[in-house]
Amino acid sequence: MLKVILIILLILLIAVLGISYFCMYYVLTPKVRSMEDGAKLEKEHDNWGDWDSYEKEEWDVTSFDGYLLHGTLIYNRGEHADPDKFCIITHGYTSNRYGSFRYIPTFYDLGYNIYIYDDRHHGANKRCFTTMGYWEKKDLIEVKNALQKRFGSHIKIGIHGESLGCAISLSALGLTQDFKFCIADCGYADLQMLLTELIGDQMHLPKFFASLASVWCKIVHGFYFSDVKPCMALKDNTTPILFIHGDADTFIDKKHSEINYKHAQNCYKEIHFFPGADHAWSCMSDKAGYDKLVKEFVGKLNI
Repeated sequence: MLKVILIILLILLIAVLGISYFCMYYVLTPKVRSMEDGAKLEKEHDNWGDWDSYEKEEWDVTSFDGYLLHGTLIYNRGEHADPDKFCIITHGYTSNRYGSFRYIPTFYDLGYNIYIYDDRHHGANKRCFTTMGYWEKKDLIEVKNALQKRFGSHIKIGIHGESLGCAISLSALGLTQDFKFCIADCGYADLQMLLTELIGDQMHLPKFFASLASVWCKIVHGFYFSDVKPCMALKDNTTPILFIHGDADTFIDKKHSEINYKHAQNCYKEIHFFPGADHAWSCMSDKAGYDKLVKEFVGKLNI
């Protein structure tokens, strides 16, 4: 009888470890959208805009560990073009740089040159795994450094991030104060908290699997999920931040932006919620309102 019980317990242990490992693998190695599908999606949602007429250059950046980030630099030739202004736009989870198309017109109108790039494991980049901001924040810093090296240390750089891109952008503020502003759209405040919520609410698994998956992450990739806390990067930040979130977001609850907002105590900040907008859909739910909000925020900074 004891032998049977031990066998059952061993099977349960193996199952628990296996499921938690799968959770870790599922989060960090997602199936990502191809460049072709990304382009198709943006055209379907009427986000293609003036992309074909922009003066642009395929320009890749080698990150701190030798990983190659594929990106596109859009030169502003508009009425308000300023050669010293740049905006880096970072896309969301499973998307690619084409997912940033919807935000380009706003910054183009403001006179900014724009750089969009693929996050680790995404887009045209080599498949590896995403660290959900742990290493990607350093990738963003390397993009900033590359722009400054090429165009001069005097240039003014703002950042915009959506979802994962938002978490990356906020985390980067804990490493540098070189950015002139940050538009933080629907990002998470604490990765461990988010995954605990998703594993429980969407995967219908006991929430302790998130903690076990975090241990697997440490064993396999060298960091815990709890090491990714964008909110904590804001403690000493002085870069102005505009927090944006859809109030009907069912993937990353708006409370994450509220937590981030609360932690940003040493900078100019605003927070706005778009009624009825689901995850990463604030801009799409009200393009004119989103455009006006961002332009007014940046305008207040007198950059």
